[in-house]
Amino acid sequence: MTAPNPNPETNTVRAPRRGLRRWSWLMLALPLMLGGVAYNAANAYGFPGHDGAGQHERMQARLDRILTDAGATDAQKAQVKSIWANLGPQLKAARQQHMQLRQQIGQALAAPTIDTNAIEKLRQQSLQAIDNTSKLLTQGMVQTAQVLTPDQRQKVLSEIHRHGHHHPMMDAGE
Repeated sequence: MTAPNPNPETNTVRAPRRGLRRWSWLMLALPLMLGGVAYNAANAYGFPGHDGAGQHERMQARLDRILTDAGATDAQKAQVKSIWANLGPQLKAARQQHMQLRQQIGQALAAPTIDTNAIEKLRQQSLQAIDNTSKLLTQGMVQTAQVLTPDQRQKVLSEIHRHGHHHPMMDAGE
């Protein structure tokens, strides 16, 4: 006579977990891929706020308003606009490079075989593109600050913060 098993759960047969791991990885990667597709579609089809010309005009109008509110002279406004106009093509190229890298990462993640080394290399290139953009933006901010008086810089920073556009480098002015 055999004694009853006090813990019947130990006799159950478990299915292999291998398939579960594949599905869980897919469930983690799927939102990332869909997000990339949505972002690229928004840019491709001119989703509001993503069209280059309209966005450029809005930024120019906002810059002019902020400089006017800060008391900038016409000569200062022209200098600041020239600074950003000269940086514009470089910023656009850096943005396009970053978008291409994001697309390549998405394609690599959707491939039948995942090449982690290639994805890591693309990630590093993406970080370099972001760093390049940051350098260009910082260069523009420094050059702009050099054109304005200390009082005007404070007014510009106050206006930027008032509208919720915070930047770590600008937060020190408060």
